[in-house]
Amino acid sequence: MKLAGLRVIDLSVFLPGPYLTKALSDHGAEVIKVEAPGGGDPGRRIGPADGPSTVFFRNLNRGKKSVVLNLKDQGDRERLLTLCDAADVFVESFRPGVVKRLGVDYETIGARNAGIVYCSLSAFGQDGPYRDRPAHDLAVQALGGNGEYDAGRGQPASDPSPTGR
Repeated sequence: MKLAGLRVIDLSVFLPGPYLTKALSDHGAEVIKVEAPGGGDPGRRIGPADGPSTVFFRNLNRGKKSVVLNLKDQGDRERLLTLCDAADVFVESFRPGVVKRLGVDYETIGARNAGIVYCSLSAFGQDGPYRDRPAHDLAVQALGGNGEYDAGRGQPASDPSPTGR
C-alpha cells in the first residue's frame, strides 16, 4: 500500500474530513479517529442504523482505529498531543478558533512535531467575513448559487430531499 507507515490523527466529523481520512486509510495509512465522549461523531446518527452506528458512519470510518478523548480534560489533551508526537498528518474540522481554545492548534502541535501536516477543514476558511459560520456542503452550495448550475430551465436541480422519518 502506498501510504503504509503513515499515521493520521483524525478529529474531523460528518463528511469531508472522514472521507479524506478514509481515502488515506484505503491506501494503507494508519488512521486514528478521535471522538468526544457522549456520542462522538454526529455522523454516527445520520441515516439508517442497524446496530450501534449507521451505514453512513461505517462507510466513512472503515479501517480506522478509534479513541474517545475529552479535549477539555488536560489528561486527555496530553494523550492526544502524545499521539501527535508520532503522527505524520493531523486533520480537524472545528470552526476557526476552537482548536486554539482546546490547545491543539498548529502552533502547539507543530512545536512538538515540526514535520506534521496540519489540515484544517471549515466551510468558509480560517478568515474572512463568514469564518465563524458553521456550515456544510449544501449550505455553501446554496450560498454560492451552485444549485442552479444543475437545474434545467425553470426546473429544480433535483427532487427535494426528504427530512424526518
